[in-house]
Amino acid sequence: MQGGQILATTASIFLLLLAGYAAKRFGVLKASDASVVNALVIYLTMPAFIFVSIHNKPITPEMVKAPVAGFAMEMAVIGIAYVVARALQLDRRTTGAFMLVSAFGNTGFLGYPVVTAAFNHNKSALLSAVMFDEFAMALALNSIGVAVALTFSGAGLDWKCVLEFLKTPLFPATVISLLLRSTDLPRFLTTALDHLAAGTIPLAMISIGLSLSAGAIRNHPTAIAASLVLKMAILPALVWLAVTALGIEGTVKQVAILESAMPSAVFSGVVASRFGANGTFAAAAIFVLTLCSIVLIPLTLVLIT
Repeated sequence: MQGGQILATTASIFLLLLAGYAAKRFGVLKASDASVVNALVIYLTMPAFIFVSIHNKPITPEMVKAPVAGFAMEMAVIGIAYVVARALQLDRRTTGAFMLVSAFGNTGFLGYPVVTAAFNHNKSALLSAVMFDEFAMALALNSIGVAVALTFSGAGLDWKCVLEFLKTPLFPATVISLLLRSTDLPRFLTTALDHLAAGTIPLAMISIGLSLSAGAIRNHPTAIAASLVLKMAILPALVWLAVTALGIEGTVKQVAILESAMPSAVFSGVVASRFGANGTFAAAAIFVLTLCSIVLIPLTLVLIT
């Protein structure tokens, strides 16, 4: 894909994000409406999106190995982020939030639309993105990420909270989709799922736009800049090294690197706030990294294609 085409496809996705942000700024929608949009995405459209992306698609060994590499490199970045936080003398709660936003990316809400736009005619690309999102990022954020937030909140670790992500349908939807991957289903059912799945990209991007908030940027500019480098430069570089070492090439390699270059996950701010880390810092970092990604994601695409 040529540079101009990459910029055009990613720009079209980010226009949806800006539409959500503009709707909030002009009072058409409220920031609190993001919770309703998120519920629609998490409980309806994204499970259908995952199913449609997996059903009748071949899974290769590389698609399994790439999330393992991504998970390992996220753990490495969490360790690096802790060292950086100590060097910056961040307080305990901000350290926890800093670790979350530096390691966990928006591989679902943002990653799926970007991969869909960048690899429009490659069926294996979106399946690779789903595998990476669910097994390298979502599983890690909702288990280890929650554990990090609880540990640095001072409240102590609660395994019931760590496993709470199983209450949402996204991970079970992935498992069910994999089990039914080769099963023929009635046409009316697959058509209904196609219609639901089509709403994922616009709703997800509008939700991100509604959630953007400048927050406490002026209070932690150095830490936010450090999280930008860790999340959108160091992590993709480490994933590139890891997948290359594992012999992963082609589209799967490109998707793994691209997914790892996504800005901080919106849900990392939810985890930070809900489990006692510095949610205000996390929100500010998510805002800055998401805006910077408008330039950095096309640059990443140019470098890997």
